[in-house]
Amino acid sequence: MNSATYITTSWDDGHPLDLRVAELLTKYGIRGTFYVPKTAEHGTMTMAQARELGRAFELGAHTLHHAVLTEATEQKAWQEIAGSKSWLESNTGLPCLMFCPPKGKYTNRHLEMVRKAGYLGVRNVELLSLDFPRKNAGIMLLPTTIQAYPHGSLAFAKNAVRRMALKNLLRLMTHGRSTDWPALARSLLHESLRHGGVFHLWGHSWELQETGQWQRLDEVLRFMSLFVNQAPSLTNGQICLRALSPVTSLGDKEQEAGTVGSERHERQLRPRS
Repeated sequence: MNSATYITTSWDDGHPLDLRVAELLTKYGIRGTFYVPKTAEHGTMTMAQARELGRAFELGAHTLHHAVLTEATEQKAWQEIAGSKSWLESNTGLPCLMFCPPKGKYTNRHLEMVRKAGYLGVRNVELLSLDFPRKNAGIMLLPTTIQAYPHGSLAFAKNAVRRMALKNLLRLMTHGRSTDWPALARSLLHESLRHGGVFHLWGHSWELQETGQWQRLDEVLRFMSLFVNQAPSLTNGQICLRALSPVTSLGDKEQEAGTVGSERHERQLRPRS
Protein backbone atom coordinates (compact mmCIF):
# COMPACT_ATOMS: atom_id res chain seq x y z
CA MET A 1 0.00 0.00 0.00
CA ASN A 2 2.74 2.44 0.93
CA SER A 3 4.43 2.12 -2.46
CA ALA A 4 1.21 2.46 -4.45
CA THR A 5 0.15 5.75 -5.98
CA TYR A 6 -3.39 6.90 -6.69
CA ILE A 7 -4.90 10.01 -8.25
CA THR A 8 -8.15 11.57 -7.05
CA THR A 9 -9.95 14.89 -7.43
CA SER A 10 -12.76 16.62 -5.54
CA TRP A 11 -14.92 19.67 -6.19
CA ASP A 12 -16.93 21.59 -3.61
CA ASP A 13 -20.18 23.56 -3.45
CA GLY A 14 -22.28 21.96 -6.20
CA HIS A 15 -22.15 25.02 -8.47
CA PRO A 16 -23.61 24.62 -12.00
CA LEU A 17 -20.07 25.08 -13.38
CA ASP A 18 -19.23 21.71 -11.82
CA LEU A 19 -20.68 20.30 -15.04
CA ARG A 20 -17.85 21.98 -16.93
CA VAL A 21 -15.34 20.41 -14.54
CA ALA A 22 -17.01 17.04 -15.15
CA GLU A 23 -16.58 17.46 -18.90
CA LEU A 24 -12.85 18.04 -18.45
CA LEU A 25 -12.49 15.07 -16.10
CA THR A 26 -14.29 12.86 -18.60
CA LYS A 27 -12.11 14.18 -21.41
CA TYR A 28 -8.97 13.05 -19.60
CA GLY A 29 -10.24 9.89 -17.92
CA ILE A 30 -9.93 11.28 -14.39
CA ARG A 31 -12.37 10.36 -11.65
CA GLY A 32 -13.77 12.86 -9.20
CA THR A 33 -16.02 13.39 -6.20
CA PHE A 34 -18.41 16.34 -6.18
CA TYR A 35 -19.54 17.62 -2.78
CA VAL A 36 -23.02 19.00 -3.29
CA PRO A 37 -25.06 21.01 -0.75
CA LYS A 38 -28.75 21.73 -1.20
CA THR A 39 -28.10 25.49 -1.19
CA ALA A 40 -24.95 27.64 -1.18
CA GLU A 41 -24.01 31.30 -1.45
CA HIS A 42 -22.78 31.06 -5.05
CA GLY A 43 -25.72 28.99 -6.31
CA THR A 44 -26.14 25.26 -6.83
CA MET A 45 -27.06 23.00 -9.71
CA THR A 46 -30.56 21.58 -10.04
CA MET A 47 -31.31 18.14 -8.67
CA ALA A 48 -31.75 16.88 -12.24
CA GLN A 49 -28.20 18.08 -12.98
CA ALA A 50 -26.92 16.46 -9.79
CA ARG A 51 -28.55 13.15 -10.72
CA GLU A 52 -26.94 13.29 -14.16
CA LEU A 53 -23.58 14.10 -12.59
CA GLY A 54 -24.00 11.18 -10.20
CA ARG A 55 -24.33 8.76 -13.13
CA ALA A 56 -20.62 9.20 -13.86
CA PHE A 57 -19.06 10.60 -10.69
CA GLU A 58 -19.26 10.15 -6.94
CA LEU A 59 -21.48 12.61 -5.08
CA GLY A 60 -20.53 13.55 -1.52
CA ALA A 61 -22.37 15.58 1.12
CA HIS A 62 -21.44 19.18 1.93
CA THR A 63 -24.16 19.93 4.53
CA LEU A 64 -27.64 20.99 3.49
CA HIS A 65 -27.06 24.74 3.43
CA HIS A 66 -23.28 25.07 3.18
CA ALA A 67 -23.20 25.59 6.95
CA VAL A 68 -19.91 26.19 8.75
CA LEU A 69 -20.09 23.55 11.46
CA THR A 70 -17.95 25.41 13.98
CA GLU A 71 -20.46 28.28 13.88
CA ALA A 72 -23.52 26.05 14.36
CA THR A 73 -25.19 24.69 17.48
CA GLU A 74 -24.79 20.97 18.10
CA GLN A 75 -28.37 20.31 17.02
CA LYS A 76 -27.95 22.38 13.86
CA ALA A 77 -24.64 20.70 13.01
CA TRP A 78 -26.25 17.27 13.33
CA GLN A 79 -29.17 18.29 11.11
CA GLU A 80 -26.76 19.61 8.47
CA ILE A 81 -24.52 16.52 8.58
CA ALA A 82 -27.14 13.78 8.71
CA GLY A 83 -29.69 15.67 6.64
CA SER A 84 -27.35 16.21 3.72
CA LYS A 85 -26.70 12.47 3.43
CA SER A 86 -30.41 11.64 3.54
CA TRP A 87 -31.23 14.41 1.06
CA LEU A 88 -28.66 13.27 -1.50
CA GLU A 89 -29.45 9.58 -1.20
CA SER A 90 -33.23 10.02 -1.38
CA ASN A 91 -33.01 12.31 -4.41
CA THR A 92 -30.38 10.45 -6.41
CA GLY A 93 -30.87 6.83 -5.33
CA LEU A 94 -27.08 6.63 -4.89
CA PRO A 95 -25.06 5.86 -1.75
CA CYS A 96 -23.36 8.85 -0.14
CA LEU A 97 -20.21 7.70 1.66
CA MET A 98 -18.17 10.90 1.84
CA PHE A 99 -18.66 14.18 3.69
CA CYS A 100 -16.80 17.47 3.30
CA PRO A 101 -17.28 20.22 5.92
CA PRO A 102 -17.69 23.68 4.35
CA LYS A 103 -14.50 25.76 4.61
CA GLY A 104 -12.82 22.69 6.07
CA LYS A 105 -13.92 23.65 9.60
CA TYR A 106 -14.88 20.94 12.07
CA THR A 107 -14.07 19.54 15.52
CA ASN A 108 -13.73 16.00 16.86
CA ARG A 109 -17.34 16.22 18.00
CA HIS A 110 -18.37 16.78 14.39
CA LEU A 111 -16.35 13.73 13.34
CA GLU A 112 -18.38 11.69 15.82
CA MET A 113 -21.56 13.02 14.21
CA VAL A 114 -20.27 12.13 10.75
CA ARG A 115 -19.54 8.58 11.89
CA LYS A 116 -22.94 8.29 13.58
CA ALA A 117 -24.65 9.49 10.38
CA GLY A 118 -23.13 6.55 8.53
CA TYR A 119 -20.44 8.12 6.37
CA LEU A 120 -17.22 6.34 5.48
CA GLY A 121 -14.92 9.36 5.38
CA VAL A 122 -14.32 13.09 5.58
CA ARG A 123 -12.38 15.11 3.04
CA ASN A 124 -10.61 18.03 4.68
CA VAL A 125 -8.57 20.96 3.31
CA GLU A 126 -5.09 19.99 4.44
CA LEU A 127 -2.80 21.07 1.58
CA LEU A 128 0.47 19.60 0.26
CA SER A 129 -0.31 16.13 1.59
CA LEU A 130 0.36 12.92 -0.30
CA ASP A 131 -0.87 10.75 2.57
CA PHE A 132 -3.40 7.97 2.43
CA PRO A 133 -6.55 8.54 4.51
CA ARG A 134 -6.04 8.34 8.28
CA LYS A 135 -8.58 6.89 10.69
CA ASN A 136 -9.83 9.28 13.38
CA ALA A 137 -12.88 8.81 15.62
CA GLY A 138 -13.92 5.85 13.47
CA ILE A 139 -13.86 7.97 10.31
CA MET A 140 -11.36 8.06 7.45
CA LEU A 141 -9.83 11.53 7.02
CA LEU A 142 -8.74 12.25 3.46
CA PRO A 143 -6.32 15.20 3.00
CA THR A 144 -5.64 17.09 -0.22
CA THR A 145 -2.49 17.86 -2.19
CA ILE A 146 -3.15 20.98 -4.24
CA GLN A 147 -6.03 23.38 -4.79
CA ALA A 148 -6.83 24.67 -8.26
CA TYR A 149 -6.38 28.22 -7.02
CA PRO A 150 -3.50 30.76 -7.19
CA HIS A 151 -2.39 30.67 -3.54
CA GLY A 152 0.78 32.42 -2.39
CA SER A 153 3.47 30.62 -0.41
CA LEU A 154 2.21 32.15 2.86
CA ALA A 155 -1.17 30.43 2.48
CA PHE A 156 0.53 27.04 2.09
CA ALA A 157 2.77 27.71 5.09
CA LYS A 158 -0.15 28.78 7.30
CA ASN A 159 -2.12 25.69 6.27
CA ALA A 160 0.76 23.41 7.31
CA VAL A 161 1.51 25.22 10.57
CA ARG A 162 -2.15 25.33 11.62
CA ARG A 163 -2.30 21.54 11.26
CA MET A 164 1.18 20.99 12.74
CA ALA A 165 2.01 19.13 9.53
CA LEU A 166 5.80 19.34 9.46
CA LYS A 167 6.00 16.98 6.49
CA ASN A 168 3.83 19.33 4.44
CA LEU A 169 5.92 22.31 5.45
CA LEU A 170 9.08 20.51 4.35
CA ARG A 171 7.35 19.61 1.10
CA LEU A 172 6.61 23.31 0.51
CA MET A 173 10.32 24.10 0.98
CA THR A 174 11.26 21.35 -1.46
CA HIS A 175 8.67 21.93 -4.13
CA GLY A 176 7.66 25.54 -3.57
CA ARG A 177 10.26 27.27 -5.69
CA SER A 178 7.24 28.26 -7.75
CA THR A 179 3.88 28.62 -6.03
CA ASP A 180 2.24 28.60 -9.47
CA TRP A 181 -0.26 25.84 -8.74
CA PRO A 182 0.08 23.93 -12.04
CA ALA A 183 3.88 23.79 -11.62
CA LEU A 184 3.50 22.73 -7.99
CA ALA A 185 0.95 20.09 -9.02
CA ARG A 186 3.33 18.57 -11.57
CA SER A 187 6.16 18.49 -9.05
CA LEU A 188 4.04 16.89 -6.33
CA LEU A 189 2.59 14.32 -8.72
CA HIS A 190 6.11 13.27 -9.62
CA GLU A 191 6.93 12.88 -5.92
CA SER A 192 3.87 10.70 -5.37
CA LEU A 193 4.92 8.50 -8.30
CA ARG A 194 8.42 8.11 -6.83
CA HIS A 195 7.43 7.40 -3.24
CA GLY A 196 3.77 6.34 -3.31
CA GLY A 197 0.73 8.11 -1.89
CA VAL A 198 -2.41 9.91 -2.99
CA PHE A 199 -2.21 12.89 -5.32
CA HIS A 200 -5.41 14.82 -4.62
CA LEU A 201 -6.43 17.86 -6.68
CA TRP A 202 -9.42 19.85 -5.45
CA GLY A 203 -11.19 23.13 -6.04
CA HIS A 204 -14.37 25.12 -6.60
CA SER A 205 -15.72 25.57 -10.12
CA TRP A 206 -16.99 29.06 -9.35
CA GLU A 207 -13.47 30.04 -8.20
CA LEU A 208 -12.02 28.65 -11.42
CA GLN A 209 -14.33 31.04 -13.24
CA GLU A 210 -13.62 34.04 -11.00
CA THR A 211 -9.83 33.64 -11.16
CA GLY A 212 -9.57 32.54 -14.79
CA GLN A 213 -8.12 29.06 -14.13
CA TRP A 214 -9.94 26.94 -16.73
CA GLN A 215 -7.07 26.68 -19.20
CA ARG A 216 -4.64 25.88 -16.41
CA LEU A 217 -6.96 23.19 -15.08
CA ASP A 218 -7.17 21.68 -18.55
CA GLU A 219 -3.37 21.57 -18.71
CA VAL A 220 -3.01 19.97 -15.28
CA LEU A 221 -5.65 17.32 -16.00
CA ARG A 222 -3.97 16.56 -19.31
CA PHE A 223 -0.68 16.08 -17.45
CA MET A 224 -2.35 13.87 -14.82
CA SER A 225 -3.88 11.70 -17.54
CA LEU A 226 -0.40 10.70 -18.71
CA PHE A 227 0.10 8.74 -15.48
CA VAL A 228 -3.22 6.97 -14.86
CA ASN A 229 -1.68 3.62 -15.83
CA GLN A 230 0.93 4.05 -13.08
CA ALA A 231 -1.40 5.80 -10.64
CA PRO A 232 -5.02 4.65 -11.03
CA SER A 233 -7.60 7.41 -10.76
CA LEU A 234 -10.20 6.72 -8.06
CA THR A 235 -12.98 8.64 -6.36
CA ASN A 236 -12.54 9.91 -2.80
CA GLY A 237 -14.74 7.08 -1.53
CA GLN A 238 -12.74 4.48 -3.42
CA ILE A 239 -9.51 5.88 -1.94
CA CYS A 240 -10.92 5.50 1.58
CA LEU A 241 -12.13 1.97 0.87
CA ARG A 242 -8.74 1.08 -0.57
CA ALA A 243 -7.03 2.41 2.57
CA LEU A 244 -9.29 0.24 4.72
CA SER A 245 -8.65 -2.88 2.63
CA PRO A 246 -5.25 -2.35 0.97
CA VAL A 247 -4.83 -5.96 -0.12
CA THR A 248 -8.06 -6.12 -2.11
CA SER A 249 -8.61 -5.06 -5.68
CA LEU A 250 -11.42 -2.77 -6.76
CA GLY A 251 -14.60 -4.54 -5.78
CA ASP A 252 -18.31 -4.03 -5.53
CA LYS A 253 -18.13 -1.63 -2.58
CA GLU A 254 -15.61 0.56 -4.36
CA GLN A 255 -17.81 0.57 -7.43
CA GLU A 256 -20.70 1.76 -5.25
CA ALA A 257 -18.53 4.59 -3.95
CA GLY A 258 -17.57 5.62 -7.44
CA THR A 259 -19.29 5.48 -10.76
CA VAL A 260 -22.05 2.92 -11.09
CA GLY A 261 -23.39 4.49 -14.24
CA SER A 262 -24.37 3.55 -17.74
CA GLU A 263 -21.96 1.85 -20.10
CA ARG A 264 -21.64 5.16 -21.93
CA HIS A 265 -20.31 6.92 -18.84
CA GLU A 266 -18.04 4.00 -17.96
CA ARG A 267 -16.45 4.20 -21.40
CA GLN A 268 -15.97 7.94 -21.03
CA LEU A 269 -14.27 7.60 -17.66
CA ARG A 270 -12.04 4.63 -18.45
CA PRO A 271 -8.36 5.65 -18.03
CA ARG A 272 -6.51 6.00 -21.28
CA SER A 273 -3.97 3.40 -22.27
